[in-house]
Formats: sequence, C-alpha cells, structure tokens
Amino acid sequence: FERARIGNTLLECRFLGKLVLPSGFVVACDPLLGLHDALPYSRRMAPGEYPVSMVLAGRRNSRRNALIRLAFSDERATQWELAVVPGQSSNADIEAPHYYGFRAEAGIGCLCDAYSQKHYNRYLERFFRDHPNSNIYDTLFEEAFGRRNNIDADGCSFNFYLPSHPRLNVIMFNTGYGDGIYPAYWGVAKNGEVCSLVIDFMVL
Repeated sequence: FERARIGNTLLECRFLGKLVLPSGFVVACDPLLGLHDALPYSRRMAPGEYPVSMVLAGRRNSRRNALIRLAFSDERATQWELAVVPGQSSNADIEAPHYYGFRAEAGIGCLCDAYSQKHYNRYLERFFRDHPNSNIYDTLFEEAFGRRNNIDADGCSFNFYLPSHPRLNVIMFNTGYGDGIYPAYWGVAKNGEVCSLVIDFMVL
C-alpha cells in the first residue's frame, strides 16, 4: 500500500472512507447477492471506526482494483493469517482447488460490521416491499457508483450510509477481475496484534 509500482505494474492507493464497526465483527461479501446471509469473520476486533484503502494496479488506461485494506493500526504486518468464518479453518491452502473466500457474483464486494449488516438487510426488506419491481443496483447504487468522486475509468467504490441508520455504513468496491472467490487475510504485527485485514483480488 506504500509502493508506487511492482516491476512494470503501476500502483495507486486510494482512501475509501472509514468503516464503522459497532460490534467489531467484520463481514465481507457481495452486497447485492450475499449480504443477507453472509457470516462475519470469526475474529472480533475492538469496536471503532477504521480507514479502508484500495490499491489499483495496472497501466493508466487499464487498471483494476487489486487489494482492499481495513487498517486497525499503523503497525506493519509481519505475518498473515487467512480470515475465516465459523466452521472454516485458517490453515486452509490458498493453492488448493477449493479455498476459503467470499464469493462475488455481481463483480462487487463490500465490507461492513455484522451489526450494520442486520440493519442493511432490514432496510432492503422495506425497500423491496415499497418497490417490488425495482432492481437494487439500478435504484440505489448505480448513480452513486457513477459519481465523479467515486468512479473513474479504472476503479470504483461507494461508501453507503444507511438512510435508516446514518451512522452505519457499507463500503462497496469493484472486485478485481469481476466474479470470483476472493480470500482475505489478517495482518499480524511484530507485537502479535492484528493491524489490518486485506482482501486479495489476485490481480498482483
């Protein structure tokens, strides 16, 4: 997140906003198709507000979202642990044919707190009740994703604050090459404390 390039690949780090974590349990999933039943990661962090950053990788006219980082401190990670949900093992092999990660089926991923997830789902229930023939993306997110301060030719994101609970948010972003399964890792600092959560879109 501090480097400007890897070999001939240009990198750019962008700040997406601060994620509000009332419960400390982080959820990562596809916000359009998976947030209704996604499980939070097993590790609980201290409640608070934490910065989320995105790394874009590639040439200027052809770049993709490569990494997402949720930072819990300024410490640097010295080792990495696979982030898993209840029932999964953090010892799983990322090189195996079937590995743990969140599934993106609409080319979009998100981060939110488990408490925010519940209120997001309730908000959507009311939305679909009042707009039974509406498409969630077209109605709620397309305009925001298309605003100049959220999207350009090579990457996009959207910091969505719930209208029903404006202090709660869901940070959304494009997922690398689109649909797929994307792993996340807890970054552990030299002092043994978790300093970050990083989602790898397997672009680098």
